[in-house]
Amino acid sequence: MAQARRLSRSLGAAGLAAASVSSAAWLAGCAASARARGAAPSAATAAPAPPLVSHDFSALVIVPFGTPFKDVSIPLTEVLVFHPADGGRAREDGDCFRPNVVVSFLGRAPTDHLLCFDHDRLEKVEAAVALPAAEAPASFAAACADWQRGAAVTAGASASARASASAGAAAAVQGADACEGRQQDIAFSAHRSEGPDPGEATVSITLVSASAPGNQ
Repeated sequence: MAQARRLSRSLGAAGLAAASVSSAAWLAGCAASARARGAAPSAATAAPAPPLVSHDFSALVIVPFGTPFKDVSIPLTEVLVFHPADGGRAREDGDCFRPNVVVSFLGRAPTDHLLCFDHDRLEKVEAAVALPAAEAPASFAAACADWQRGAAVTAGASASARASASAGAAAAVQGADACEGRQQDIAFSAHRSEGPDPGEATVSITLVSASAPGNQ
């Protein structure tokens, strides 16, 4: 009889231990579930990814190259262009004007935007934009890559024309601070430099007609 009572107490202790383990497991599961439910709002309130920035520079060309000055309907403000000390005047040193309209370049309003005319026809477009210095290298590299891809293939081009364009794109100058090439009928030359203010960098671009003499 004594042995039976000892066995009964042992079985009772084992059952209590099993119940305790089961309760602990249940509580741990509840806690994990609560943590999982609590984590959902933080994921939902995470900061959204920044919007993609367009690298298209066509907005800078307000009117087509070759447009006569008198046919530009946008108000223009003339700016002073310094010529070489010897009095010589290069072909690209025509009269430059700042258009009184705000456009977007690399997702920002340009700090400078000039339309330059030679013999009263639009010859060249120049623009510059200020970017945070920490973002400028990656932004400039991405823009150059897009411009070079656009230079590689022209819509509707023949196989031989595509091969020629690809070869031209491969030969185009590209580096950490500069790149140049051609997109359809526009030749571009861009470079990155330190900005006038600490913490800023400047991305400048020059656009000319690729069909003009000397730009073929």
